[in-house]
Amino acid sequence: MGVTDKAKELATKTADAAQKGARDARDMGEKLMLQRKLNASAEELGHVVYRQHQGMEGLDGEVDRLVSEMKALHAEIDAIPD
Repeated sequence: MGVTDKAKELATKTADAAQKGARDARDMGEKLMLQRKLNASAEELGHVVYRQHQGMEGLDGEVDRLVSEMKALHAEIDAIPD
């Protein structure tokens, strides 16, 4: 194997590693964004449940919406490779 072949192989390995790093960073950012949305939904759900316990009625639809939203967010997070 000549010097040129070794240089090409090294360049290919370096490019592959850079692409993997970029994908990993993008996936990490996506997970972080989804986790923040999940946390916001959980906080909102807590407020709704608190209002229910204070006697406010008619909030079941809101609870169902938030739980569905959180399930969808969990599914999106789980779909992102580790």
